[in-house]
Amino acid sequence: MTTEWTVVAAAEQFTLDARNCGELTFTVSNPGEAPDTVVFDVAPGEGTQRGWFTVAEPQRVVPGQGSVSFLVRLAVPPGTPPRRYDMTGFAYSANTAPEESSRSSGRVTYDVRAVVPPKRAPWPWLAAAAALLLVVAGTVVWLVTRGGDPAPPARAEVVTVEAESLVAGATVQSTTAVEAQVVSQENCCEVVWSGDAQLFFLGRAVGDRVTVSVDLPADGTWRLSTVRTTSFDYANTIWLVDGRQVGDTFLGFTPTVVRTDFVDVGTVELARGPHKLTLVAVSKTQGTDRYFAGVDQIRFTQLLQP
Repeated sequence: MTTEWTVVAAAEQFTLDARNCGELTFTVSNPGEAPDTVVFDVAPGEGTQRGWFTVAEPQRVVPGQGSVSFLVRLAVPPGTPPRRYDMTGFAYSANTAPEESSRSSGRVTYDVRAVVPPKRAPWPWLAAAAALLLVVAGTVVWLVTRGGDPAPPARAEVVTVEAESLVAGATVQSTTAVEAQVVSQENCCEVVWSGDAQLFFLGRAVGDRVTVSVDLPADGTWRLSTVRTTSFDYANTIWLVDGRQVGDTFLGFTPTVVRTDFVDVGTVELARGPHKLTLVAVSKTQGTDRYFAGVDQIRFTQLLQP
């Protein structure tokens, strides 16, 4: 019997950095009762090549009614014309021909930007003249300002939010008839959370998600980190910021309830104002019909330029 795989991308678009590199998680689910071995691969769109993509562990065993996630890394080669490109992920059973059991994700896009070539090094005499000019300028500035107090160093902004405080304004999306929920859960199971509560997401299937909003006070580069909870019925999850994946998959399973320290998620360029944070259930590693997740605190730390 052929497995009717389902393939879901965590977001509709790759987020590329200044080098036109990025990564995105795809979740493959086995709706049948019997385990099967799946092979995951990438179908590049027009004007692209398969060699741009790398799939971590492309072949895995998926238990019946289970799912696994695949991390796809994208590295666009220099010189690629800047425009929008696309790709799809697809999966098929290892013991059958791809055309017999292959199933695809939706179309995923990514925007390639023009890369500015590095500036050529100046001629030696220009470099020497520039160095001399800097020395003279520095001396003048020191003579003018030596009597005053030194300027205070710039301080990085840090925004820390109790995740349970965001429950009232959260929105939940479900992928099945059994609706997911989000609640504020008080201390339990011998675990004490910051503020004596956590955001508790009761997901029921792959793709279920909860979205909250966090305000940032300034434009800049921000590092996102969170304090999470793991347990025997918790799912593997990813974060989306304004609809784009940031960081890798967080593994939610532990035999007992555990509160983590701050876990680094990733770094992202964000403007001042509100931003949407979405927690998505992408897979699970245990035999349960629950895709739960817990978030105690959310922190954005501004990274200042040296």
